[in-house]
Amino acid sequence: MTTLQIILLIAASGCGAFAAWIMRTKSHNTFLEILLSFSGAFLLGTVVLHLLPEIFETGLNETAHNNATAIYVLGGFLIQLIIVQFTRGVEHGHLHLHPHLSNGYVFGVFFGLSLHALMEGLPLSNAAMADINSNSLYYGILIHKIPETFALGTLIFFSYKNKYTPIFLLMVFALITPIGSFLGDYLITNTSGASLNNIIALVCGSLIHISTTIIFEAGGKAHRMSMIKLAAIVAGFAISLLSVAMH
Repeated sequence: MTTLQIILLIAASGCGAFAAWIMRTKSHNTFLEILLSFSGAFLLGTVVLHLLPEIFETGLNETAHNNATAIYVLGGFLIQLIIVQFTRGVEHGHLHLHPHLSNGYVFGVFFGLSLHALMEGLPLSNAAMADINSNSLYYGILIHKIPETFALGTLIFFSYKNKYTPIFLLMVFALITPIGSFLGDYLITNTSGASLNNIIALVCGSLIHISTTIIFEAGGKAHRMSMIKLAAIVAGFAISLLSVAMH
């Protein structure tokens, strides 16, 4: 990533954190739910339309290559399932606020979401973005950072009455995804091209879990979503398709 892209990622997290502070007395925000629906659809569209075709390209041994790649995609999905046990679905916009949240619960959510943010940064490394030759994933993650950090920030502001702990935790969280991109560069530089493919496949599996969960849960328990959420999802798919068509 360029310096500007890193700054924008941190700024997106800052916007989510600031919105959480403004809305700290509420646990519901319609605009951010719509933004979450849009970002989920855009991420899923980018993964299906662009990243999956890239990582399933024909290799020297097509069958072995595709089988190995498919296993890594499933592995990424499984990793996200494990992460959700810590985050309780905060990355999906779920908030579980009650007066007796323990420090262990809050730090468990923070740890899980930080691991998730680290995985988001891996395919944003310079080497990976040059290889897949696409900024679509970057923009999808950039947009997703706002509702993601909003949900985490709301939980942290609710749990800590002093201002220093929330600010410190949210500043650390804002840096995790850029750190993930540097980690991705390190891993790719010190391993083979196949490892780059595997890293992207893992993240694809993780993003498929997140984006589909966001979309499925947009309709709530009754499985009926508002027209504006449906429009946001359709717009996310359309823009991801347009970005691929223009590529």
